[in-house]
Amino acid sequence: MKRIIVIATVLGLVLASFTPSSAHQRTDRNWAAVQVPIDVDGIRDVVMDGDLSDWDNVPSVFWVTQDDLVEVVTGTQGDPDPGNLAERIIVGWHPETNLVYVMEERFDDVWYGTLDDTNDKLELVLDADHSGGQFQGVESIDLDPARWAGATAQDWQQSLNNADNNLWLWGGGVWASVEPYAGIRWDVEGEAGGPATLYQESWFTTFDDLPASSTGSDDPDLIIHDLEEGQVMGIGMAIQDDDNGPGNSYNGYWVSTGDINMYFHADSLVDYVLLGFDANNWVSDTDATAVEDDSWGRIKAGFSK
Repeated sequence: MKRIIVIATVLGLVLASFTPSSAHQRTDRNWAAVQVPIDVDGIRDVVMDGDLSDWDNVPSVFWVTQDDLVEVVTGTQGDPDPGNLAERIIVGWHPETNLVYVMEERFDDVWYGTLDDTNDKLELVLDADHSGGQFQGVESIDLDPARWAGATAQDWQQSLNNADNNLWLWGGGVWASVEPYAGIRWDVEGEAGGPATLYQESWFTTFDDLPASSTGSDDPDLIIHDLEEGQVMGIGMAIQDDDNGPGNSYNGYWVSTGDINMYFHADSLVDYVLLGFDANNWVSDTDATAVEDDSWGRIKAGFSK
């Protein structure tokens, strides 16, 4: 527990270096992305394979859980209830791969994520250069959607019922939603229509400008963002919870930003700081049991009994 307090203090110092005017939503807490281990002596790499054990030692100060989510649409699910929907999400990054990584472990008492015409999924919005502004529905601000829809920020959604590609990118530039630019690996314990736990790891190339009309990385207007330590990135997460099954509806729309407009306006995101590498955040090859006292396994066991 002492290490969590120390890390929280460090995060506070890092975020204090940014002026309040740079902030978007949810300044009530600190948000940070951890630099993942790749080719670090004595520490196993984070591998995108759906096995989340690589992340077991990342302290809870970096987690996004159901307690960080706000239901902004239906008003029917009440306060966050881990017996209904429980989330653990961590954002990572690496300067050499120039990728953003996301892991998610989700318990859902009624899960339909692999069935057609359902809405159990994670929606992730990335505004890499923290530029803000409207990025969908751009015709309302006199921009051509054939060029600018999803160009300055990108909305990615899980599409686990799509056999060809389990990520869906809203807007043009759909080439960017497939490997090597982006991808997802996942596994699930349980069956559609009943209680289930989803394990997923995904990775994303981030763009300052992804022209909707682009068909590949050779587009002259394309600008891939260069990730660097200390940068602030706008990030929003929405968890759609569908307890009804097929029918194109959902019962809960839980967002990390507290602002429903996150799906089309980047001013509605939260500010994530890209932190430098800290070996203490990761399970080493020689110490694979160094998990926090408040580990996800203990928390989940508490509400699944």
